[in-house]
Amino acid sequence: MKQSFKVARIFGIDVEVHFSLLFILALFSYVLYVNPPPFGFSNFEGMERIVLSALMAVILFVCILIHELSHSLVAMRFGAKVRAIVLFIFGGVALIENIPKEPKKEFLMTLAGPLASFALAFLGFLATPIHKQFFFLFGYFNLILGLFNLIPAFPMDGGRILRSLLAQRMGFVRATKVSAEVGKFLAILMAIVGMFVSLWLILIALFIYIGASEEERMVTIEGFLSRLKVRDVMTTDPIYVTPETRVKDVVDLMLKHKHIGYPVVRNGDLVGIVTLEDVRKAKGEDVVENIMSRDLVTISPDETAFKALKVMSDRRIGRIPVVENGQLVGIVSRSDIVRVLEILEALKERNKTS
Repeated sequence: MKQSFKVARIFGIDVEVHFSLLFILALFSYVLYVNPPPFGFSNFEGMERIVLSALMAVILFVCILIHELSHSLVAMRFGAKVRAIVLFIFGGVALIENIPKEPKKEFLMTLAGPLASFALAFLGFLATPIHKQFFFLFGYFNLILGLFNLIPAFPMDGGRILRSLLAQRMGFVRATKVSAEVGKFLAILMAIVGMFVSLWLILIALFIYIGASEEERMVTIEGFLSRLKVRDVMTTDPIYVTPETRVKDVVDLMLKHKHIGYPVVRNGDLVGIVTLEDVRKAKGEDVVENIMSRDLVTISPDETAFKALKVMSDRRIGRIPVVENGQLVGIVSRSDIVRVLEILEALKERNKTS
């Protein structure tokens, strides 16, 4: 089941809300409702108290959206693709593909978020004559949001800023490892403090620790796989079917070879793909051309193995046909890449101990 739903599209970017956000909005509204000033509205009565509490809770996440939009717009300026912005229980995240690896570009892209929060904080404090309590809280939240994100720990902005600065001296991969270790150390300290202060702080520390570990892992994988081309890991002469193949014959192939998807080829050209989901809805005597998908995800043999893995992860598929000049020349699967990665990591460990 999809865990988030689209609520808007801004500057060509889908804005999605995770279901966990609904819980935290209700919780924030309640906290603001019961807390005294300056961090709540318990000094107000009736409907005004309810409206102020609920409105502020919603506006806080609009501010987080603006923070993430600032990252995204600068990233797009540098040629990156932003798939979506997701608002969830811990705040928000921009799903950016091809994050710039040039230190200066990453620095500017990352700094845009905190700068947007500081700008909102300034506007909030400036507007306090309109409604002192409401706009003070608005300014205070954005100030804390900007400062908190500058903590040098992945996946927060401070961790990426630290990496961009270190990368100028030690390279992207090494800078990521150092920044990730700093982030994990700070997460452990945060969790220890959280044991005496707040369970919420422990949850944030866990989120930071996992994020730092995942960032380090992905950069390590990219370091291994970016040196390999798809042609180095793909299976050549893949099994395929034609548009005239009957559905029952496709089922026999699936049972024999244990693959649940096959390229559809006509005169050497890839024209579609047929999967278990397609044949499940069809009759045995029907032909592949009537049920195949023409929405193809393909990759060139000259792309990197890392890009193939990333496409499979983004599209949630297990195999990609490899096409050159319109012709099917191979197929690459997630398991192919994972096996190669395991071999490369084992060789690296052997070299360390030898």
